[in-house]
Amino acid sequence: MAQLIPTDENDLTKADASPTKAFFVEIITKDIQLDEAIQDLVDNCIDGAKRLRPGPDADYSGLWIELTVGAGGFKIHDNCGGIPLDIARKYAFKFGRAKGFQRTSHSVGQFGVGMKRALFKMGDHFNVASVEPQHSFRIEVDVPTWAGDDRNWDFDIKDLVSAAQPVDQLGTKIDIGMLDPAVAETFSQAAFLTKLRHDIRVVQQHPMRLGLRITLNGQAIIPTEWQLKEGEGIAPAFQRFEDQLGGTSPLVTRLYAGVGESSRPHAGWYVFCNGRCILEADQESTTGWSEVSEQGVAVPKYHGQFARFRGYAFLDADDSSILPWNTTKTGLDLESDAYRRLRGRLIEITRPVIDFLNSLDAETEMEEADKVLSQAIMRAPAIALERLRERPTFVYTPPAKRGPPLARISFKKPQAEADKLKEALSARNNQQLGEMSFDYAYTNLVEED
Repeated sequence: MAQLIPTDENDLTKADASPTKAFFVEIITKDIQLDEAIQDLVDNCIDGAKRLRPGPDADYSGLWIELTVGAGGFKIHDNCGGIPLDIARKYAFKFGRAKGFQRTSHSVGQFGVGMKRALFKMGDHFNVASVEPQHSFRIEVDVPTWAGDDRNWDFDIKDLVSAAQPVDQLGTKIDIGMLDPAVAETFSQAAFLTKLRHDIRVVQQHPMRLGLRITLNGQAIIPTEWQLKEGEGIAPAFQRFEDQLGGTSPLVTRLYAGVGESSRPHAGWYVFCNGRCILEADQESTTGWSEVSEQGVAVPKYHGQFARFRGYAFLDADDSSILPWNTTKTGLDLESDAYRRLRGRLIEITRPVIDFLNSLDAETEMEEADKVLSQAIMRAPAIALERLRERPTFVYTPPAKRGPPLARISFKKPQAEADKLKEALSARNNQQLGEMSFDYAYTNLVEED
């Protein structure tokens, strides 16, 4: 990294505009939460896995990431191939993406600040050790000492060994000691660790489903299931698009929409960018709720009767810069071309499922025997997304009708009169009384005519 040369104090025509390290560190760590910083480090490990095994749906079996989080420090260790020496020297520790950087195909490390701000966010001392196929090395930084010299922004590479490394030792280890007191306090809280486990389970569910094993404090994190009901006349939608948005490769979008188990917290849209979950169970206008598409298709505001709705949007691109995510990868960039295309498609694919769920809700007052949709959805099995075939829209094909449609008749009469009529007709209860009274009237007033 080039050294910053301060302005000559004797040159009266120059004003010093060079940054200070302390200010820079404060700025890049100010607006990121601790759990987001940890996710950035996990993202870097996953990018290592993608360098080892390219492709959006590669098999990561045998690869792992181990996290140790507590008041005494933070550690993350993986066997995902290590940081290549050339990347470490020229790019990995640079603040921002340098010109000439070759992106990892389908990467999730996009903006060039994630690892640095995570390291600075947590503590005053960090050690990064890498073993890659041709080199091993480490970078150790005492942050206050480094920040005290604004002339030199480089990190020293130590213990460099240039030789073929054992395959079973390839990987990266990051150890952050001397935690900030507030960070140490947060890391000691069970509630934070519970939330971190949940967030990793959601955000990294795709690579884990592909075989990557992630543990937190020795306990494995189990990925969530992606399933939609199919069968009994119910068929989920599965659409696929390819868009050229100026990158070197297309943006590939896969959309799935259908119904699952009734659960308000889990209903909504799940949006993934290069395998990273950006939105979880979104029920807001961002994913089309209470919005209208350019074609005039409208989706209502999310309501409890839509608790069975499930939608999954997978956006994948070799060039991650065309994906519609924000800099912290916790939301969508609503101004991007990719998002504008996505929004309309989400509305279009959502509407048929909403129509089905409205019809399902209308069965609430029906007799159990007449609840055709309810029975179908209860009997239909949950199918993994990868087993679904492409279908332009969600459809429901009701079973053949077994008889004429039935009408519900309900009224109230004085109890004494009802008891006398039950005795006269030998009816066992009020329901049978009503049915027998209807049959008597129909026979005498309709059939005899």
